[in-house]
Amino acid sequence: MTDMILGDGIALLQRRGRFLRNLLLFGWIVLALACVGQIAELNGLVSLDEDAPVVGLNALYLGISASDALLAFATFVIFCMWTYRAAANIKAARVPGWTFTPAWAVGWHFVPIANFFKPYQAMRQIWALSHGGDTEGVRAGQTLLILWWGLWSFSIAVGTLLGMAAADAVTPDEKREAIILAIVNSVINLILYPLALRLVARVTAAQRERLTAAHIFT
Repeated sequence: MTDMILGDGIALLQRRGRFLRNLLLFGWIVLALACVGQIAELNGLVSLDEDAPVVGLNALYLGISASDALLAFATFVIFCMWTYRAAANIKAARVPGWTFTPAWAVGWHFVPIANFFKPYQAMRQIWALSHGGDTEGVRAGQTLLILWWGLWSFSIAVGTLLGMAAADAVTPDEKREAIILAIVNSVINLILYPLALRLVARVTAAQRERLTAAHIFT
C-alpha cells in the first residue's frame, strides 16, 4: 500500500481523513456524555460497581462508557491508518527532508518511552513536508502541534495512572480517586479531540493543495 500513485494516495488520505474527523466528532459527543456520567458517579448518582444493578441510569452509563472505550480504540486505529497514508504520500512525492518510514511513523506509538517523543517528530515532519517545507506554513502549525502532542502525552500518562488506580481500587477513597482520574482524563481528551480534528483537516488539505505541486517541481 505504500507504493501507490501520489494522486491515489492523496485521495485515500482524504477518505480516511473524512472518516477520522467524523469519528472524532461523534467520539467527542460520547466522551462528553461519559464525563457527565463520571461526575454523576463521583456524586453517588450512578455506579458501575459489581453489586450495583445494571438498570436505569446505571445501564445507560455502562452503555455510554463502553461506547466511549470502543470509539476511542477505533479512532486510534484510524488515526494510525491516516498517519501511515500521510507519511506514504510524502515518501511517494520524494519531498527532501523525510527521515521516517511510513511504518515507523506509526510504529513509534508502540515503543515505550520513545512513544513520548518519536511520534511527535514524525508528525512534525509530516506537517512541514505536507506544506512543501513552506516556512510560514510550518511556523503556523507549531502551536497546534505542541498543544496536540502535549495533551496526547498527558492523556497517555493519566490513562496509565487511571488503569493502575482502577485495578487496585478497593476502598471507597481509592474508588473515588480512580473516578477523579477518569474525569481528568476525559477533560483532557475533550480538549484534545478538537485539536486532533484540526490537525487532520489541515494536513489533509495541505497534501491535497501543496504536496502535488512540491512533487512536480522536485
